[in-house]
Amino acid sequence: MLLRPADPRTRRKRPALFIATVGTLLAVSLTGCSLSKDQQPTSATQGNSVSGAGFTAQSVVGEPIKVPGGRPTVLLFFSVECGGCGPTANALAKVQADDPTAANFVVVDVAAYETAGDIERFLNGYDASDVGYTIDKDGGLTADYEVTQLSTVLILDADNNVTFRAVEPSADTIRTELAKVTAS
Repeated sequence: MLLRPADPRTRRKRPALFIATVGTLLAVSLTGCSLSKDQQPTSATQGNSVSGAGFTAQSVVGEPIKVPGGRPTVLLFFSVECGGCGPTANALAKVQADDPTAANFVVVDVAAYETAGDIERFLNGYDASDVGYTIDKDGGLTADYEVTQLSTVLILDADNNVTFRAVEPSADTIRTELAKVTAS
């Protein structure tokens, strides 16, 4: 078999194709939520402060949201393409509606190619338009918070310590776990 040298035009396309393929595989692997729902925090992350994970989220209705911001934070790691993420975003919104000042409520989009418009449409579709959002463009937040699955909810205390971690928790579970943080 005779091998031809690679066409320079094709060679330039291969890295982009490789990156797109790896990104797709990562997204597909993240959508398989294998942890049980309402999983309790693991000892590896419970109570550990996350260094370097400070960021500012956007809000559709108001001012930027700083995390950590002097009060607890509830984070949802999601993608607009994730089937279980919508109901979880709605659960977050229900807890926020109970007491908007109890914590910062933020969704973190792990799909860097999704836009602010995509996120706002997603949040509107799940009655969660008051929840703040950010896009994890470089994967830093996902890595810092050791998130391995979509629809993961974290509750952080005011010092950025992870106090609760679960996949697709109910509004009641989020409410109960947040009350533990705000009571201490």
